[in-house]
Amino acid sequence: MKVLVIASDRLGAPSAATARAVTAGMQLGTVDLLAAGHASKDKGAAGRLLAGVEKVIHVTHADEFPPSTENLASLIARLAPGYRWILAVHDGFGADLIPRVGGLLATSPVTQVSAITDPVTLIRPVHAGQAMVRVVLERFPALLTIRPTAFPPAPMSSSPAPVMELECVQAVPSGRHEGFVSISSQRPDLSQAAIIVVGGQGLESSGSFAAVETLADRLGAAVGATRGAVDAGLASSDLQIGQTGRIVAPDLYIGLGVSGAIQHLAGIKDAKVIVAINHDPDAPLHAVADFSLVADLFDAAAHMGQILSKGIDIINLKHGTVR
Repeated sequence: MKVLVIASDRLGAPSAATARAVTAGMQLGTVDLLAAGHASKDKGAAGRLLAGVEKVIHVTHADEFPPSTENLASLIARLAPGYRWILAVHDGFGADLIPRVGGLLATSPVTQVSAITDPVTLIRPVHAGQAMVRVVLERFPALLTIRPTAFPPAPMSSSPAPVMELECVQAVPSGRHEGFVSISSQRPDLSQAAIIVVGGQGLESSGSFAAVETLADRLGAAVGATRGAVDAGLASSDLQIGQTGRIVAPDLYIGLGVSGAIQHLAGIKDAKVIVAINHDPDAPLHAVADFSLVADLFDAAAHMGQILSKGIDIINLKHGTVR
């Protein structure tokens, strides 16, 4: 049985999330990888080195037919009869693309798959991760998005997969493509960072996200935000973590002024160590944290930066040891 995996991240370098998607695809059948969008050539070159990829389909396009999600959905729908499963990572790109394909094929996608029991039985979270449901597929081709933290990355292969060139020549006139914008940052990417410092709405009193950024820079960490912090104008939407934002799985998560709403917890459930700093002892994040500190977040962040930057062994944090 054949699986079409859509390479993740249309902006920037090839994504590690693609390797995780390939792992999920291998549990279903033989994998072809579709590399399309911005930097598609780079994504194809990286994808053909992943173990389990049988073939890379590299999509080229003319300037007048840009690789928008509308155009890619139309192309994937035409490829669909050759595949039993079509899947992508549940990121901003995949969550936009796969439902469009579903509309064209008149089939409902199964989103945020966290486990594959067998080729027709999937597990996915509901109620912001508070319960898991078993989904039995009865209609094919099946459309899936997978949680990027739920599957290990596929290993590298010593035998590169062949590449097939495919031109995207049919434009969908539902919108006008204005171009791609890539935001550069010296900090690690949220989806791959080992340490993430997250700011919540508790920072609204100061009207500043500086405490989060200062601590993150001391630790070489990525910066994240809750929806409350984003809605308050403290951080940009690309930093949002949670059910309606990014899904992360860092070795260490530090929440500053984060209450721990159920929607936010859905995005951090796979973090190895969670540290909560909040002056409210009843904040829900304290209940799930490995380490909790009921204190003023600004004072605590300053002292934590000094201590951690001098060498806490992150691996042993779970066991409470410091060196």
